[in-house]
Amino acid sequence: MASESTNKGWINTWEEGRSPWHRPQVHPMLEKYLDKVIAGRHSCRIFFPLCGKAVDMKWLADKGHTVVGVELSGKGIKEFFQEQNVEYDVSPVENLPDAELYKSKDGKILIYKADLFAVSRDVLGTFGGMWDRGSLVAIDKEDRERYVNLMASLMAPDCNYLLSTFDYDPAVMKGPPHCIPDSEVRRLYADHVNIEILDTRDCLTDRWRDRGHKWMTQSTSLITHK
Repeated sequence: MASESTNKGWINTWEEGRSPWHRPQVHPMLEKYLDKVIAGRHSCRIFFPLCGKAVDMKWLADKGHTVVGVELSGKGIKEFFQEQNVEYDVSPVENLPDAELYKSKDGKILIYKADLFAVSRDVLGTFGGMWDRGSLVAIDKEDRERYVNLMASLMAPDCNYLLSTFDYDPAVMKGPPHCIPDSEVRRLYADHVNIEILDTRDCLTDRWRDRGHKWMTQSTSLITHK
């Protein structure tokens, strides 16, 4: 995300009703490793970059956590609240003239309609947890360092950041989701944080076979402060 053409393409995808990345169920890696994100805390503030209408947000809010997302598409945000039967209010965001804040009535879910690179620590605050399932892999390659700097700035001292990435033959597909092998994760993040690869598994499905892939893996990493 970031360039005007990329942002326009993202919004058009939502407007046309094409969101193949959306999962109607909670992501199994979040379920499996939630304890590592929460680390015994009863209430955690969790960040969802490029959140779309992820059902994971409602699942975490129902567990007592506060979820903050950023999403460029107003349509995606509205669909989330409608599909999850969550009442919400909409308000402007100070110093971000094109942004809006969608906030559940109980204050447990807050989603900023904004360009991810327009927000900052001053707007969002810091977080004790992060779930990056489809964000880094959607970012344009030239914006990755900028993205990592933003994410590191939003990590509270006790933050546990769960990251999901894909590895495949990049000659087959340009993405998104972009190919980000574990070596690239280490290159991007190692100067800022500790990285632990928790899980790597085959994720080749008919959807990807039909696009010419012969192999594809998904890695889940835990990122913490040094």
